[in-house]
Amino acid sequence: MIQIRKVDIHELMQAAELANDIFCEPDHRHMETSFPTLFHPGMSHSYGAFTEQNRLVSFMGLVPVQIQAGAHVLSAFSIGAVCTHPDYRGQRLAGQLLERCRQHARESGASLLFISGDRSLYTRAGSQFFGQISQAILSSDSLTDLPTSSLWEVRDMQAEDIFAVHTLLQSHSSYVHMSLAELQQLIEAAPVAHIRDQQQHIRVATAPGQNNIAAVSIFSIPPDNTEASHPTDSASSTAERRGEVLEWGGQQEAILALWQDAASSYTLSSLTASIPWQETAMIQMVEDVGAAISIIPNGGTVMVASGNALLTQTGLIADPAADHASIYFSIENEDRHYMLHTPQGSYPVPGNQALCSLLFDPSSTAIQEAGISVPAIPLPYMYGLYFI
Repeated sequence: MIQIRKVDIHELMQAAELANDIFCEPDHRHMETSFPTLFHPGMSHSYGAFTEQNRLVSFMGLVPVQIQAGAHVLSAFSIGAVCTHPDYRGQRLAGQLLERCRQHARESGASLLFISGDRSLYTRAGSQFFGQISQAILSSDSLTDLPTSSLWEVRDMQAEDIFAVHTLLQSHSSYVHMSLAELQQLIEAAPVAHIRDQQQHIRVATAPGQNNIAAVSIFSIPPDNTEASHPTDSASSTAERRGEVLEWGGQQEAILALWQDAASSYTLSSLTASIPWQETAMIQMVEDVGAAISIIPNGGTVMVASGNALLTQTGLIADPAADHASIYFSIENEDRHYMLHTPQGSYPVPGNQALCSLLFDPSSTAIQEAGISVPAIPLPYMYGLYFI
């Protein structure tokens, strides 16, 4: 008989071994080092399916996170490293784990579950794509000979840079809250680079002759020929070398200089940056240098754990004592139906998926009435340095 329960601290290594078996090559078993917030000792929130012999056969990693979303702080959980032993598939174990994780999130006061995936397991339960990202692909040619490049000195991040880097990465209007210790842990873990079998590089820019860091950028780079040691072969070496910007922060011109330096130093054919819709100045900057831009959803999917908590944390829940002059919501049926109230009138919002679309998608069509829009709440890109 299978038991669904929380994974104890001493069972986390068993969970990491199961995840390694499912996701990793035999010579590259990296789950416990790439995802320390899931598998290192601490307070466990994850759930598993266990046999009568206490053998873990299905696992769903669950990590608490707080997200700065404009003027609001969202309490949420991230779901990742979801896996089931092949002998136990087809028993709806993952579905039961998802139900327990959602219950755990709701009881914790969390509003959302961010999921690193879009399987039908999640979408059937109400998970959905969310937000809007401008995915900019900058070719090496578009980054060549930019006038800002000579204004900055670029180098690898050093340990002494940790305070400045932390400040810059947490300077956006929306970001994942992390302490200095958590930032250092994620830098060492490099989860996105590891799962892509790439290398993570962190570069900083300073003005010539100055020590103050003006910008930082974190990259995921293909592992071979990361430095242009053979200039005569540069054309062939860059043919399929596509790098990715995972994070950035600081002065725009210095950020662009870091990206130009990365394209040159790591002999890249292109560099991809996923920019949340609210970063309008950054989007304009990459447009100005000729980047090819596609509009895509944010990374992964999101599920509402509690509509009440979501509206409370975003400041949009109805307050009967307040004299509302702008938009707000009331709950008609707990976590099922809502009412959007505006100066123009009130409109039904049919469920959590419509609510989530209205709150996080600046192009939402959840309500079709002409002239009715809800200012979208900014979220960070969820497939950056923080990735579960």
